[in-house]
Amino acid sequence: MSAPVHLRDRLSLDSTVPFATDLSHIVFGISSSAETWDRERPYNELWWRPGEMHGYVWLDEDPPADSTWPSTCPPYRVSTFNASTIGGSPSAARIARTIVESYKAVMAEPGSREIRWFVIGDDSTVLFPENVVAVLNKYDHEEMYYIGSISESVEQTVRHSYSIAYGGAGFVVSQSVAAELALMMDGCLERYANLYGSDERVQSCISELGVILTIEPGFHQVDLHDDIYGLLAAHPVAPLLSLNHLRHLKPISPHWETQVEAVKSLIEVSKHDPSRTLQQAICYEHRPGVNWSVSVSWGYSVEVYPQHVSSKELAKPLMTFRTWRTRSPGPFTFNVRPVDPNRACDLPLIFFLDQAKSETGRNGIIRTITEYSRNMTDNVISSCKLQSYIKALELETVTVYATKMDPDDWKRVNSL
Repeated sequence: MSAPVHLRDRLSLDSTVPFATDLSHIVFGISSSAETWDRERPYNELWWRPGEMHGYVWLDEDPPADSTWPSTCPPYRVSTFNASTIGGSPSAARIARTIVESYKAVMAEPGSREIRWFVIGDDSTVLFPENVVAVLNKYDHEEMYYIGSISESVEQTVRHSYSIAYGGAGFVVSQSVAAELALMMDGCLERYANLYGSDERVQSCISELGVILTIEPGFHQVDLHDDIYGLLAAHPVAPLLSLNHLRHLKPISPHWETQVEAVKSLIEVSKHDPSRTLQQAICYEHRPGVNWSVSVSWGYSVEVYPQHVSSKELAKPLMTFRTWRTRSPGPFTFNVRPVDPNRACDLPLIFFLDQAKSETGRNGIIRTITEYSRNMTDNVISSCKLQSYIKALELETVTVYATKMDPDDWKRVNSL
């Protein structure tokens, strides 16, 4: 009888010639439950691509017998682990094992599919797959990696940790980490049964392997309330990887009635240029009667300020949101600009995306054309009397031309 071959050994058999990571090298594990799935399903359907992506939705029990599982979603599996035997919160333990469940499911499949990474998220997590691929190509998949990001609210990070990847934002482990967790995680979960949630348990088990968190700021837990416009309009210099907690927020664009419609618009425009999505560009217009500072969040919004605002200030998100737990005006894990309605000339006119298209020039260079129209429901009538503001009110649309960004450009940006 031949010795058993672990997946990590099998994966290395054909790795003599390295090549770029693509979607076929990734398994997506989505933590859910029979109770919450139908509520969160529309967000999963926005980003999941049947036939192109591989992964599972992990439930605590089978869905109702009279229901049909949609083909527009990842296939579901029911967790095989009796989490009630280890103490603490059974749901937290079950969700923490999504990595192990996904790894074992791949192990049981026939064939020799090469899996390099496991991307783990909640049923409320919206992912941007091309950007996830671009980021993972920065890293050696044969090394042990745990990649994600922390909460936006300091009160959350202080309470839980600055060294854990928040599961709602989504996080990634290399296949070598998943393989090791498959050998030791059940015993590890018993040791950490007193911890609050799945995120802390996962991090504690991974830390026993000597692996620390690698932060990628494009993963967004969105531990925020109210309106995350400010965050999206001044995104960090990093590819947009995920958004979470969207059901608890105002629609990200006033051009749409529901959050699902608004997020779908962002996902659709991202298909034209995934790497450039939400990337900020700043420019200035100075001429007689006009002194504008313009901030573009590609594929989302354009801000026109009626006076000079430094690029340092424009790179700080407007504080249009509050903290997750106490709904306080901060602190946050990034710098913000307060919004003072009494200082009207400090506020921008805001234009939101209407449409986008791509075109290829004679030289073969692809460029995008995105058009934004002014938000007519908020902050249009202002007490700002600057001539520059009066001229800005004449603007109805803004058109942005941009060459398509090369995903490999992100290899030159270091993670935090």
